[in-house]
Amino acid sequence: MSTTFQLKSGADTFDFDLAGGVAKSGAAAGTWTTNSTNQIVLTKTDGTTVAFDVGWGFNGDNHLILQSAGTNLVDFSSANSNQPIYKTVNAALIVVPDSGNAFNFQLHGTWDLDDQHDLTLTVNGVKSTITGFIQDPRSRFMYHFFDQQDLNQESILGFVGSWRSAVTADGKPMLQFAYTREDGSQGIFNLPQSATFNTSINEFMYEYDKNDQTFRLQFVGELAISDDFHITYKLDRQESQGQEQVSSTTFQLAAVFTKNDFTGELDLAIAKNDGSAGSITITLGGNFTAQLGSTQLVAGFSFSQVRNGATVTTTAGFNGALTFRDSGAISWEFTTNATQLSINVQGQIQLGAARIDGRLNLVSESGRVVGVRALLGVAF
Repeated sequence: MSTTFQLKSGADTFDFDLAGGVAKSGAAAGTWTTNSTNQIVLTKTDGTTVAFDVGWGFNGDNHLILQSAGTNLVDFSSANSNQPIYKTVNAALIVVPDSGNAFNFQLHGTWDLDDQHDLTLTVNGVKSTITGFIQDPRSRFMYHFFDQQDLNQESILGFVGSWRSAVTADGKPMLQFAYTREDGSQGIFNLPQSATFNTSINEFMYEYDKNDQTFRLQFVGELAISDDFHITYKLDRQESQGQEQVSSTTFQLAAVFTKNDFTGELDLAIAKNDGSAGSITITLGGNFTAQLGSTQLVAGFSFSQVRNGATVTTTAGFNGALTFRDSGAISWEFTTNATQLSINVQGQIQLGAARIDGRLNLVSESGRVVGVRALLGVAF
């Protein structure tokens, strides 16, 4: 396809090239760019301007197409040997038609994300689809797409903003990304699926399958679990070259303890609106443990995360207390989401004579006192 295109104004015909130049009858006539309404604007050598109504959109090969009066004028990915470059700044699409030339122009439209995880761009009322995927290891909204005629040509569109979380009535943690537009207002990308959890690193993630491939948006943040199993996840702020890409955000999720013992990993079901366990369960890698609290021995769970290059271990203590029956049975009893739970720890506790430290003593129903020597693998 030609590296030039023609537009007419009255009786005048102008030839536009992809380096920003304009000619008329073979002589230099000025330069061109686009304006806020996505018209092509010719600035003549005498300083006067002429605006042309044109159409913009991406075709099925992820090629940007320029149209006039319904006719394709330029396929920017087929117009020259140097591929175009696409990027976003404050949600404006920056187009460098020829990667070997500094000339660029902007397109202003409305972005959205469809149910297939494809990005759509609506310019002057015309919507087109860019087929690609969201993927990033650092919480950023980075949209990747390829030239479908040349899969060696990849483009990445990044959006600046913040993440939001909300739990549906049936307990699914859904995500939104609020991105910043040129005028300072916010646009919203709604991710179609619910968030999941990466047990190997104890971080939230968004993972989905598309075209027989798996894509992942890995979040990076600080995880905390309260004694009644409320999850707090503080997402780290992300920067690039000193500029913020993702602001720090805190997710708050109520959860339900779903295990019947203190072995293996910690399973927590995201709670429904009524407080019961939903269908989405997150599993934390780590181990059940015990620690000496200010007033009593506490059962809990210990897990690790990598924070700023260092491994940080956190222990979340559970509410409740050890109960010693006259039968000799010992259990950890606690109330969560208005439900009384009892976990048998008979094989995970070692007893002996009464201890000087009262926090390590158990008293049975009849008043018998024993001392705890070890609980959940921790000796005292």
